[in-house]
Amino acid sequence: MYPLRLLDRSHFEKLVGIPEAIEGVEQAYRLFSRGEAGVFPVIVHQFEPGRREMDLKAGHLAGAGVFGMKMLGWCAENPARNLPPLAGLIIVMDVDRQQPLGILDGTPVTFLRTGAAGAIGARTFARKDSRTALIVGAGNQGRAQLLGLSFAMPQLETILVADILESQSARFVEEQQALYPRFKLQAVPFSGLSRATEESDLIITCTRSREFFLKKEWVSPGTHINAIGADMPGKQELEPALVASAKVFADSATQVVAKGECQHAAKLGLVPAERITEIGTVLEGMKPGRLSAEEITLFDATGMAIQDLMVAAMALNRAEKKGIGTVVHF
Repeated sequence: MYPLRLLDRSHFEKLVGIPEAIEGVEQAYRLFSRGEAGVFPVIVHQFEPGRREMDLKAGHLAGAGVFGMKMLGWCAENPARNLPPLAGLIIVMDVDRQQPLGILDGTPVTFLRTGAAGAIGARTFARKDSRTALIVGAGNQGRAQLLGLSFAMPQLETILVADILESQSARFVEEQQALYPRFKLQAVPFSGLSRATEESDLIITCTRSREFFLKKEWVSPGTHINAIGADMPGKQELEPALVASAKVFADSATQVVAKGECQHAAKLGLVPAERITEIGTVLEGMKPGRLSAEEITLFDATGMAIQDLMVAAMALNRAEKKGIGTVVHF
C-alpha cells in the first residue's frame, strides 16, 4: 500500500499563492531549457467548438523528481447551471518509485500558474518604463493575469480592460479596483480597442476568440504582448501580420506553432519555428530577450504540463509538512 494525498481548492489556497507560483513556473521554464524537464504531446478535443472542450497535458520534471498529467474540461453552459466553466484534476507521480503522490483540483492550480506565466512574460520582455497595460478578456483568466501583474509589474499605473461583452468589463473593473487600489482600472469599449491598444505599453489577450481582433497597425513601437488565449487549434487573437512583425518568444516553440497564437502565422509561412525563442533560454541567459525600446515583443503562452506539475508538487510538499489534505491508502 502507498499513501495518496488529496488536495481540494481550500487546501491548495492555504499552501501556494501567486509569489510561489511565479517562482515555480520560472523554475519549470529553466528546467525545460536545460533539458531537465519535458512534455508529451498535448491531447485536445472539441466536443462542440466554442461550447465543450477537453485538454489533456502530461510531462515530467526530472529536476523535481515528478511526472504526471492534467485533464481539464470546459463547458460554456456551466455558469447557467451554477457550475464552474472549467474543471479538472492533476495527478502527480514520483519518478523514483513510479507511484502516485497526490491528486489536486486542477482549477486553482491552472488559475495561478497561468497568471504566473503571464507575470513572467511581462517581467522578462516588457519595457521597464511600462506604465499602461491593456487586458483583453474580462473573465476568470483576466483576473489571473491582473493578479500576476500586481506582483511582477509594480511600476504599472493604469490597467485598461476590454471585453466583447462590455457589461463584463465594467463589472470586472468594479470588482477588481478594490483589490488593487494602487492601479487605476478603467473599462474601455471593445469598439475603442484600437485607441486603447495604441495607448498601452503592455497588452494581455486572454479570450476564447477564434478570429483575430488585435491588428498590427494599432500596436505602437516598444509594446509587449502576452498572447494567452490561443491554446488549441483554431483559436486566434492577433492578426498574423502582427505576429510576423514581432520578436517572438514562447513557452514551447513546438506547441505554439501547433496550437498557440503562432499557428496561423506559421501556416502562412510568416513565422518559421526557428524564429521563435523559448522563454527558458532567455531566463537562463542562453539567448537574448528584448534588445531595444522600440521593438515589439510577443510572448505566446500555450501552457505546459510542467508548469502545473511544478506548482502541484510544491503544494504537495508543503501539505505533507503541514499535515494538510486528505490521505488515502491504495
